[in-house]
Amino acid sequence: MPTPPLSIVEASTAEQIGAVRRLFSAYALSLGWDLTDSRVAHEVESIPGPYSPPAGSLMLAFVGDEPAGALGLQPVPEGCRIDGTGAETAGELKRLFVAPEFRRFGVGRALMLRAESEARARGYDSLVLTTNAEMMPLAQPLYESLGYSEFEPYRDDMLWPQIRWMRKAL
Repeated sequence: MPTPPLSIVEASTAEQIGAVRRLFSAYALSLGWDLTDSRVAHEVESIPGPYSPPAGSLMLAFVGDEPAGALGLQPVPEGCRIDGTGAETAGELKRLFVAPEFRRFGVGRALMLRAESEARARGYDSLVLTTNAEMMPLAQPLYESLGYSEFEPYRDDMLWPQIRWMRKAL
């Protein structure tokens, strides 16, 4: 049986934003985050928030007609940028999540490639992201295969030792 077609939209309708909220909630739960925590709840409810155009993008992937994955692109927040890291001209990728039933369909790769296109269109010279090899093992080979490499911390509000800081020049 052939795989249904994969498509990506910039989430803008109430239905699409609702789908992203559900996917981002599933992302948080997959990491063991408490959805009743006010910070997590606020982030999910404020979507599209920092992912709003013109500086951001909220990408929603579909496999056929089913929401399959999501990814946010935002500027690195001004209040936490580390000087000298290029954070002021980088786009930051946040919350890449593919629903388990759609993994291995190329959804994550397609979202990442779309994010590169969106970042270039917005004038960013690089993309940065944080990840955790233990909590997100499937993402590590994807990031590396797309040309992301280890980088220095670019934010001063997330300095946990298990974070892997990555960057790709555009």
